Amino acid sequence: MRRDEGLRAELIGRMTTDGEAVRAYLASADEYRAEFAARPEASGSIDWPYGLLEWRPPETAPATVRRVITVVHENAERLGHIITQYGEWPGRSLVGEDGADAAWLILQHCGSGVPTVGTPELLAFQRRCLPLLEQAAAIGEAHPRHLAHIADNLHARADEPPEFAVLTSAYSVVDGQPIFSRPLDLRAVDRRRGEIGLLPLAEDVRRRAFGDPLSPIAPGLPEPWPALDR
Repeated sequence: MRRDEGLRAELIGRMTTDGEAVRAYLASADEYRAEFAARPEASGSIDWPYGLLEWRPPETAPATVRRVITVVHENAERLGHIITQYGEWPGRSLVGEDGADAAWLILQHCGSGVPTVGTPELLAFQRRCLPLLEQAAAIGEAHPRHLAHIADNLHARADEPPEFAVLTSAYSVVDGQPIFSRPLDLRAVDRRRGEIGLLPLAEDVRRRAFGDPLSPIAPGLPEPWPALDR
């Protein structure tokens, strides 16, 4: 597919806007902590500071809260239009590796565990995109960690065990050893990781023990981008 520099720039711009909105929200959250604590929605299960995104009704929430929610929903709507236009996931042939990273981030936020952000509609959108992302990863258009994070997020939202154990919620590391949040068939996890081009889970554990967050869009990923197969 021919490269679309305009679309690449748009996706990167949307990722930048997303990051700016989140940073502004986190920087101002404590200003509203006392006020939020007196509200009924403060009794929910979302940890601080992300519980603040549950402010009800949303239109009365602080501006930084409303901005995060608006950006996530607008970005998801635009990503849906892009997918409809091109009939496939916007991969690196179309938008470059950084554009593909941006598309992943937009989709990843659709599956947020915060209900005002990861609404049922956006979670359903993420689920519909998974087969497209699987196809893209299989031919090198998406990084395998993009696929693994979305797949594991969907399992987490459904309270199911992960396929690839890439999310930080899958386990903690104590004295260099993983402590899993639920029983896992580790051989099956490593088999599935190998099938899509991820290194064994032990490598993730080793990196996390040294403080590496292993973001799917960070420099220095354990796995290079796979060869394109078109």
